[in-house]
Parts: sequence; C-alpha cells; structure tokens
Amino acid sequence: MFGQKDRADLFRQMHFDDEILVLSGIWDVMSAKIAENAGFAAIALASAPVSWAHGLRDGENLSREQLVAVAKQVCRSVSIPVSCDIEKGYGESLDDVADTVSMIIDAGAIGINIEDSLAGGGLRDIADMQLRIEAARNAAVKAGVDIVINARADAYLLGGSGDEVFKDTINRCKAWFASGADCVFIIGEFDAAMIEVLVNEVRGPLNLIVMDENTLSVDQLQKLGVARISTGPRLLQAMAGYLGEVMTSVKKHRDFRFMNGTASFHEINGLFSKP
Repeated sequence: MFGQKDRADLFRQMHFDDEILVLSGIWDVMSAKIAENAGFAAIALASAPVSWAHGLRDGENLSREQLVAVAKQVCRSVSIPVSCDIEKGYGESLDDVADTVSMIIDAGAIGINIEDSLAGGGLRDIADMQLRIEAARNAAVKAGVDIVINARADAYLLGGSGDEVFKDTINRCKAWFASGADCVFIIGEFDAAMIEVLVNEVRGPLNLIVMDENTLSVDQLQKLGVARISTGPRLLQAMAGYLGEVMTSVKKHRDFRFMNGTASFHEINGLFSKP
C-alpha cells in the first residue's frame, strides 16, 4: 500500500524532476478532489483559502485545531501528496512549532510551508528562523515521516527591493537549506532575468507563486530552472470572482444562464465515496 512515508518520498523527488512541480492550492475536500481529478500530482492546503472558507482573515486567525481538522479530512480523501501551510508555525516557541508539525503529520500531510514573517510586521531573525526549521525537522524525524519543508523568505512580499534585500533573501534561503529545509519559497513579482538570478544564487529547489495573469508560463518557469510553482490562493480568488459574476447575473437578468457549461450534479457527487 502506498503509505504516508512513500508519499513524502515521492513529493520530495518531484522537486528534482525535469518536469516542474505545479502545486494546486486547495482549501477543503471538494477542491482537493477536483484537483486530483484534474491530474495534479500533489496539492497544498493554502492558508488564505482555508481561512476564508472559515470566515476568517489570513494570518493565523484560523486556529491550529481548525487547520489540522481540515488537513485530516483532505488527506483522507485523496491519494496524492498533501502539503500544508502552517504560516508562522502557530506559536512563538520551538515546542509550538514541533507540536504543530507533529499534528500535521498525524493528520496525514507530507509537507509544510513555514514563513519568516512576524505577526507584528518585519522579518524573524535568521538564527531564530533556523531554529524553527530545525524544530520542524526534528519533529518529523521523531514522527518517522520525512516531510518536505518549504521555508519562505518574505522580504519581497513585505515590499522590499534593491540590492540589500536581494542579498538578505539569498542569505536567508541558504540558511534555510542549511537548517534542514528542502525547498525555499520567495513571493514576489519577478521577471525572467531576476528569476534566473534567483535560481542560480539559491542553489536548491526554488518555489515561486502565481501572482497574476502576467506570471510567466509553466514552460517558461521550467526552462529557467524553477522547481515548484504554487497557485496559492489564486484558484479560490478565481472562483470568488466567477461566483460574484454568477450571482450578479441571476439578480440582474433574472434567469439562470449561468447553468450553461456547469459541472453536472452527478459529476460532482461522483467525486465522493459513500460513507
């Protein structure tokens, strides 16, 4: 049987394959099943969509228990690897980080995202973040599941730019790898030339995210050497936009033209098994 350890090993290997890993950001069982049915090799519980689905703002406003409950439901519903965004780690202590990772592994996940942003703004000290990555790795070793740790460097996400931010980001990425991370995650709007430099400087699997419709194509990113591209919250954003249009259309036109081209009831119902 293809177990959790096997899925973790498979997920890690995906970061080194010739084919770039395109990771669909999901938020519940239905979105997970749709992604699996669409052919995605792996999926990720993205923090913002999961929070929004619970009526909360992104930024660890979702409780750890709520996140773990969703992770458990999703992992039980699909056969592909599931990674989970644990944001800042759900707590300031190293024990908090370790407990979060242990709970996520127990839920069935085989990877995590962890960020270096601070709740009050700014970035966590490099040495402090390294200890948190080490705590996550140690928790995985103790659990016996070699999860994939994707560590974020958030200077660009927080609006940084220029040579100093670039140098600090590269230093952070190298430090994350040295502390046990398998992949590093930089969020920002980068052109092809900048991405090529990042790939060459980071010297390890690099994860980028879809920013908007102008994000380079999967083929372009693959050619540049990017290991992983995440859709993050963008799929739910797309759904929210479309749902708003549909609701406005029903209200305005007083008809149901939105039904043209929708998935059938039986098609959706067939995604799920009987209890």
